[in-house]
Amino acid sequence: MPVRVFISSKLPPDLERELSSRGVELLALPLIKTVPVEFNPLILRAFSPDYIVFSSKNGVKWFFDRVPVDWVECETVAVGSSTAEKLRELGFSPLVPSEFSGEGLVDLFKGKDLRGVRFLLVKPKVARRVFSDFLKEKGAVIEELIVYETVYDTSKKEELLKFFKSGVDFAAFTSPSNFKSFLSQVPRELLKSVNLIPIGTTTKKTIEKASFSCYTVPEEFSLRGIVETILKEV
Repeated sequence: MPVRVFISSKLPPDLERELSSRGVELLALPLIKTVPVEFNPLILRAFSPDYIVFSSKNGVKWFFDRVPVDWVECETVAVGSSTAEKLRELGFSPLVPSEFSGEGLVDLFKGKDLRGVRFLLVKPKVARRVFSDFLKEKGAVIEELIVYETVYDTSKKEELLKFFKSGVDFAAFTSPSNFKSFLSQVPRELLKSVNLIPIGTTTKKTIEKASFSCYTVPEEFSLRGIVETILKEV
């Protein structure tokens, strides 16, 4: 019997091939989508930040949908490898924390004198406040810019239900919102015998808060990390 795997994200072709070559039966399906939130692009020039922090690749997408690339003359910071790659494609050389989370950002800056340093935080409508609270405590000047919001995508509910009703060995979730969207569409009992893999510690906490246990957390908090974790088991 092939190992059946669900991942709550589209996968790059090379990662799909790696799973397929090992006989994995895969459903890779995002369960959320992002929609832009209107903002004034002139805030960049008015605030004049020393750093712009992007918490996701969607933040990069929707920010630069309205802000010209050549307006950014400061350091950029990317949470996650895919976020960093999007910035590199635009010509930036972002700082990237070793842990792809708010706690990772704290570790990146905790040894620096941040009094008066200006941070523009590009974020979704709903986001954790670990890093922004840290910056306030350190005396930094912050501006929080909401550029998008995340909504559940239920357009593939029937496909999702059909796949899980046939049995699943591993289910990997790439964000808390993806997991919450899943629970809004699929009966909880279909997860009882599934090995759950969160992309990182924040998603792990969300899964555990819903009274589920996680199988493991990838060493690298990324799609590559998820795939490598699964390949070790097949």
